[in-house]
Amino acid sequence: MADATDEGHRLRRDIGWNLVSVFLLGAVGLGLNFAIGGWWDADALGSFTLVTIPFFAFAVAGACGLQYAVLRAIAERPDDPTRVAVVAVGALVPGVVLAALVTLLFVALRGPMGELLDSRAVTEGVSWAAPGLFCFAVNKIILGITNGLRRMRAYAMYTSLRYTLIAVGLVLARVLDLRADQLPVIWTFAECTLFLVLLVELFMTVRVARGFERVDGDNWLGWSRRHLDFGARGVLATLASEVNSKIDVWLLGVALPDSRVGIYSLASALYEGAMQLAVVLQNNLNPIIAKALAEGDRSAVEALARRVRRWFVPAMVAICGLAAAAYPLLIPPLIGDPAFADGAPAFGIMMAGLALASPWLPVNQLLLMASRPGWYTVSVTVVLAVNVVGNLALIPLFELRGAAVATATSMVVSATLIVVMARRKVGVRI
Repeated sequence: MADATDEGHRLRRDIGWNLVSVFLLGAVGLGLNFAIGGWWDADALGSFTLVTIPFFAFAVAGACGLQYAVLRAIAERPDDPTRVAVVAVGALVPGVVLAALVTLLFVALRGPMGELLDSRAVTEGVSWAAPGLFCFAVNKIILGITNGLRRMRAYAMYTSLRYTLIAVGLVLARVLDLRADQLPVIWTFAECTLFLVLLVELFMTVRVARGFERVDGDNWLGWSRRHLDFGARGVLATLASEVNSKIDVWLLGVALPDSRVGIYSLASALYEGAMQLAVVLQNNLNPIIAKALAEGDRSAVEALARRVRRWFVPAMVAICGLAAAAYPLLIPPLIGDPAFADGAPAFGIMMAGLALASPWLPVNQLLLMASRPGWYTVSVTVVLAVNVVGNLALIPLFELRGAAVATATSMVVSATLIVVMARRKVGVRI
């Protein structure tokens, strides 16, 4: 009983620390969108968003799912320092190589991306964001190591630092009077600085020199093969998940002017900010779930999901309802442009979808923690297909609202698939 009580106390403490980063994300996310829209204009916000979308998608490809592979492997035996080092080096070596290759591809495609979106600002912005892309991909892997070790207070501090650096980068962009097409340099400033900090974290917590030893009859190269196998089966899922969160904005960018994209992107950013509450729980629950499943204790996972759901669902429903009601009253005056009121209906629709899916969001990555990346890929691909088809069908008819309906529908489909896949492929009833 004492162990269960201590574990519950640790989980609550870790969640509390990581909620700080959510509040920072909300403040910085709002500030970023408000400042770009106000200090520059809606066109600048639209082009910045259209660079940010592929930036995040390419970073997912660069990390290649290695952050989840190393998280799961370390969480199984976090108290074995030699094994932790070998597992970590096995992820970092291929991760650095892949991050470099993906960054080169990102730069090579800057012209075609700008032509597709009919935006020179996108072409220029990709070049400014490219160095940050490399660091962002590697940062994901180092944070995966930190998460696997359950250093959740450190994880919260580094996540909070990321958002603080974004805010500082934005202020510097204003002070230096950067052009709209130079604004994506904010990502380079934030991620490259964070990379230097995370290198210190890595060498302080992982005995990297031991990473070239053998443990359990295997070395870092063997773990690289395991990680890459896991990543190859799951990277499409993580990429599809990232694309899924941005596909509505991207397709709106193809169909509508940058100013309309900017209005919708603010609503979308607030929606994603609300989703971070679930992401905080995911990050804290993932190592616990991975360890329990490795030990064959499925009942512990089921009990954990029920315990979290009791308080998370009513809190999330209340937040979604209040946010949807406040949007048309607060956002246009805050940003100083009444045109942004057009995003209120879309925001309300997306928040309704989030509320409906909330019971299952905290365990969204259960299949990954159960070492079922292939099936996770299947489920996320289905969700992405639903979202793409919905956007293609509804944007021409209803523009911003159509994109929101497609996004909300895909969220509900995702929750349904989590329940079905967890039961059939892992034997866990959530």
